[in-house]
Amino acid sequence: MSKPKFVGQSQHTPKDDSLTEEAAAWFLRMQQSNRSDSEQQALEAWLSQSEAHRAEYQQYARLWHNLDYLEPKPRKKFRATVAGILVLVLICGIFQWVTQIEEIIVTAVGEHKRIVLADGTTIDINTNTKLRLALFGFTRTVTIEHGEVLFNTGSERLRAFAVNAGGGVIRDIGTEFNVLTENGETTVAVLEGAVEITLEDQDNAKAIVHSGKQLSYSGQGLSDISHTDAETATAWRKNRLIFRDTPLNEAIRQINRYHTRPVRLGEPQLHGHKVSGEFNTTDRDGLIVALKTLYGLNSSELDDMTVLYAKKQLKAGMP
Repeated sequence: MSKPKFVGQSQHTPKDDSLTEEAAAWFLRMQQSNRSDSEQQALEAWLSQSEAHRAEYQQYARLWHNLDYLEPKPRKKFRATVAGILVLVLICGIFQWVTQIEEIIVTAVGEHKRIVLADGTTIDINTNTKLRLALFGFTRTVTIEHGEVLFNTGSERLRAFAVNAGGGVIRDIGTEFNVLTENGETTVAVLEGAVEITLEDQDNAKAIVHSGKQLSYSGQGLSDISHTDAETATAWRKNRLIFRDTPLNEAIRQINRYHTRPVRLGEPQLHGHKVSGEFNTTDRDGLIVALKTLYGLNSSELDDMTVLYAKKQLKAGMP
């Protein structure tokens, strides 16, 4: 799959000037050979105040390192100057205030896409999904409006990476994670590393989810953290659905995500039947035959759907 064609535009993105200035000042101070232990302790205290402080400082450190790498002459003992920092601030300003790249990506029902960013981050997009991918200076942001996405973040730590979905913000801590948002609920399953989840409109609603765990959230808050199965969570990448004691109505709901012609259960008592097994998402007919065989069901083809019901309930014009 080819990379997305981004549409660039110059736009001023609001940002806290004071934070940028503070980070530059701290970085300049730390380049001086006569810095004191108390100054080092004060820097550490400033960095510990927030992730934003650490990220801002890290940007200057990385850019300074890159300048060192490009410099052909031996390093001078006292080369940190106000002029040098001003150049550094200018470089940061160019990226943070001018650069804006944004792309809207949509998959149709039954379609998959893969996006690969320049830093090696892969974004696998499942059926019927809409998201916005934005690169603003040193920030990468994905906003999922609906659907399912699997992220495997690259090694570049200079850019912060955040996912907005269902009223929450998911920040990666070097990781692979799957996000499904639909019907007002978002589920985050972490396969490697960890993520931090913060709800935007709820004070103190924050959690860190580690590898092998998952968490759901909605307008009512965060769920408890529970175990997740990586094979089940990512089976969709291989056009598979894996059910393990899954209620039949939930299995039907998942099947319908991949097809424009839905399947419906014709009677409520069928909802609680448990489904276990592995199914091909692209083989709708095979799925229906398998369910009919497992549970002794009949089916009726209506104009806009397929209805399943117990054989004893077979009637003309069902349901």
